[in-house]
Amino acid sequence: MEYVVFALKYRPADFDGVVGQENVVMSLKNAIISKRVHHAYLFSGPRGVGKTSLARIFAKSLNCFEGPKPKPCGKCLSCVEIAKNQSLDVIEIDGASNRGIDEIRTLRENVKLSAAHSRYKIYIIDEVHMLTQEAFNALLKTLEEPPAHVKFIFATTHPHKVPPTILSRCQKFQFNLLPVEKVVFKLKKIVEAEKLDIKDSLLHTIAQASGGSIRDAESLLDQVVPVILEKGSLEDVFSFLGIVDEESLNQALDKIIKKDLPSCLEFIEKLSADGKDLGIFLNGLIEHARNLLLAKISPKNFKELSELSPQGKDAAMALTKVSSTADILRFIDLLIEAKDLSRTLNTARIPFELALIKYCHKPETRQSKIPVKNTESVSIQPKKNLAEKINPIKNVTPIEALGKEIDDADFDLPINKAKASESKADIPAQAPLDFGPEDDALLPLIKARWNQIITYIQKVRAAIASHLHFSQPVSSRGCVVTIGFLPANYFHKEIVETAKNVQFIEEAMSKIMEKKVGVKFELKDTLGDSRQTDFPQEAEEKPIPEESKAHSEGDDEFLNDLLDTFGGKFQTEE
Repeated sequence: MEYVVFALKYRPADFDGVVGQENVVMSLKNAIISKRVHHAYLFSGPRGVGKTSLARIFAKSLNCFEGPKPKPCGKCLSCVEIAKNQSLDVIEIDGASNRGIDEIRTLRENVKLSAAHSRYKIYIIDEVHMLTQEAFNALLKTLEEPPAHVKFIFATTHPHKVPPTILSRCQKFQFNLLPVEKVVFKLKKIVEAEKLDIKDSLLHTIAQASGGSIRDAESLLDQVVPVILEKGSLEDVFSFLGIVDEESLNQALDKIIKKDLPSCLEFIEKLSADGKDLGIFLNGLIEHARNLLLAKISPKNFKELSELSPQGKDAAMALTKVSSTADILRFIDLLIEAKDLSRTLNTARIPFELALIKYCHKPETRQSKIPVKNTESVSIQPKKNLAEKINPIKNVTPIEALGKEIDDADFDLPINKAKASESKADIPAQAPLDFGPEDDALLPLIKARWNQIITYIQKVRAAIASHLHFSQPVSSRGCVVTIGFLPANYFHKEIVETAKNVQFIEEAMSKIMEKKVGVKFELKDTLGDSRQTDFPQEAEEKPIPEESKAHSEGDDEFLNDLLDTFGGKFQTEE
């Protein structure tokens, strides 16, 4: 007896044998029961999900001698002929090879003829989107005024390529990919009918590799059976199919999460030596890491949402106890980065190994960071030329450097054991500024020279000055002054508080005030009275220091204004 492949041998014979697509099955059954059968149907969806099979079952139910009924008898002449694809009244047409207007004209002529011995003459056109525009136009007239004895069932994987005039005359049903559990259910039925000994883990792997297509899963199972009958190992099966088994992914993920770098690299070497496609393995590992993340963040719903086998789910739950969400997210990011890089390098091994090394490698922690909060208890001695690296303007420290952590790789930090009463003159000149108490001692001086500060800034960087016109000094703390903006002027605050602009404003204010001044910006509900009444006034404004004029040399004021407004920067060519 000639061998019949599983996809044909175990094709469903009635609605009850259809796996998945419950909504479509229910609608078609109700249409038959209520005698509201439409003259044209469009079945759309991915390949191998049962569109043509369900079209045949529908045709069998309509033409059954005991029907129409949802469950055809399977014994009458019509049912037997349709099952054997020999019925004269159920015509299957391949739209890809019969796509011209001549074929559709022949169809139009045959439509006029009555059925041979069945109730309806049913045309099943597969891949209907392949018809030419002229063929669609010729078919349109028949769809507009179909004979009572004719039914059309169109199947397509690309419904968007079907003209709207055709779509509007059809009842449309969308077929979906099947979940892994339902594919495994169908495969188990085939294995039981064939009396084969195949592990559930292998069936899960085949179902995952099929991508939700029941026909692809049946074809893969058809390929696996000869290898199993020859007593081949599972590794032979997976190598033969070119798919990644779940057990290998579990082992790899276990080594990676535990950051066993030597074992990880040995595992990759073994995969490469066995001739496995590392690109496919990388994709599978990303999916597996996604399942681990799902198990970590939602363990209650993991068993329902995940497509892993029961053994794979148990392995994932065990790994969640030795991993953190942050580590899993970082690992997934590294794998995705490796996948993108593999396209550029045309190899997956190097990016894959680099991703594992980055994840598993622990950097040496030889540096300790000490936050500087009290300059009277810590004496800071910067290394040679480091002050110039922090701030190019002499004796001016930007506000970004205040209160930040100091790395002991660049500083020596001997603890000053002297009492707080000792003179502050012992502190080096480049020590970070002390905010001090909120005494507002600097505020009157800043307000007294605020107009002079704005004038100086306007000569050098007019755009920054235009934004500062919407602000006022509102408070001070030690050597740091707070500049306030009303909430309505939030945009101007955003412009001036960029790192580059803050540094420039601090330098300008420090030169005008002849002392170190830091600034910070805040939104205030009110800025108070901007008039200078109770502030000490000096006899005359001191001239702007000559050395500050060099700051504007070489600057293009117009370009600087554009950069300040739109947040851009110069791009220099090397």
